[in-house]
Amino acid sequence: MRTRRPARGFTLVEMLVAVALLAIIGVVSWRGLDYVAQQRAHAEQAAAEATDLLRTLAQLERDLEQRLPDTMLEARDAAQELPAALTLLVTANGAPALEILRASPGSPGRAQRVVYRVADGALMRTVISADTAAAASTVALLQGAQRLTLRTYAAGAWSVPGARVSGRPPGRATGLEVSIECLDSTRYVRVFAL
Repeated sequence: MRTRRPARGFTLVEMLVAVALLAIIGVVSWRGLDYVAQQRAHAEQAAAEATDLLRTLAQLERDLEQRLPDTMLEARDAAQELPAALTLLVTANGAPALEILRASPGSPGRAQRVVYRVADGALMRTVISADTAAAASTVALLQGAQRLTLRTYAAGAWSVPGARVSGRPPGRATGLEVSIECLDSTRYVRVFAL
């Protein structure tokens, strides 16, 4: 008499357990992949913001380096702490702005006024030809900027340009601190030699 062999294969319960395990592994893998994609997006955004900031500060540094020397401009008050090519302006809403009188690149003998100010939630750079009535060119350099603060370093101390500090003789500024505060409360500070 022949004995019947048990059938080889998986039972329905074993198949259901295997499918359930694969589903759990799939969900865990999906969540891990989603986390990695989110972190990559955050890293790319941070890198783009850092690139914009570095480009902005480099542009400001170039403008300051190309400013006209004091000997080319009308003499200012001896107590003036900023170089003659730099002026601290106050915008219509009372916010500070920095004006730099610099040599026009590509046009020897011509000058440009470059104004840095915060407007419409961005740090703006406006270039105006100083000797012609040409239209101004305005570019938003840094999005999300909320406030621009300027300080000068003269006679061994920091001060807001134009503010007189008692007990300290006025002197020529040797440094300019530019502080940019953004909407997310981050603050970027850079000191430029004058």
